[in-house]
Amino acid sequence: MSDLIFYSMATGSSGNSYYFGDSECGFLVDVGIPFRTIRKRMEQIGVPMTRVKAVLVTHDHFDHVRSVGFFSEKQHIPIYATEASHIGINTNYGITEKVSPWNQRILTRGVPLEIGQFSITPFSIPHDSKDNNGFFIKHGDVRFTLATDIGCITDDLRNYISISDYLVIEANHDEEMLKTGPYAPKLKVRIMGSGGHLNNQQAAEVVAQHASPFLKKVFLCHLSKTNNEETLAQTTVQSALKTDTEVIVLKRNEGMLFNL
Repeated sequence: MSDLIFYSMATGSSGNSYYFGDSECGFLVDVGIPFRTIRKRMEQIGVPMTRVKAVLVTHDHFDHVRSVGFFSEKQHIPIYATEASHIGINTNYGITEKVSPWNQRILTRGVPLEIGQFSITPFSIPHDSKDNNGFFIKHGDVRFTLATDIGCITDDLRNYISISDYLVIEANHDEEMLKTGPYAPKLKVRIMGSGGHLNNQQAAEVVAQHASPFLKKVFLCHLSKTNNEETLAQTTVQSALKTDTEVIVLKRNEGMLFNL
């Protein structure tokens, strides 16, 4: 069995953090939950914090970068983000511990970042943040795409889905639940807009239309607590697929570990 793992520690508006690693090293994508929670969950799967060599940031919203400065200073590791995202992090009033200049690293879209045996290529995703990235991750023969907080589908996202063995993709809301739900009209417009979030049907369609025949698992992330249901999201995407690809809903506040 491969020693490559994917570990979802939290996903959703209350916080997001994911770990990718092998027996030698690994990295986090986003640190939107408390440092102590990350440390506890890493301990639960037997991965020492010293194995984490970097943090990659999708975008500067609080639920993705809550602990980024504290984590960087505590672990003495670099924070990789686009220049615009670094500016957003350091001007985000909710983040009390900023990222020190000596720990800031700049991501360039389309240029792979090498961490141990991992090669990570950032690509643009529309969202109403300072900037937003998805990541295409290669490790040996394994290809993995992570895309969250998606305002609308892009050619880059279609392309990376088409060459992936594993996919993390946002299925934020059910459109009817959102329309008839308790959110204020302005917030509903924002969520459904081109800088907002992907709904279940949009996620289902893009995966069904562009999935590689080698796609093994689809992980649905960033589900709304108010405007979605796990079974509904899973059924919508699974029923759209014409293959045996497994669709898994990632828990909002629970760790879920997968061997790849």
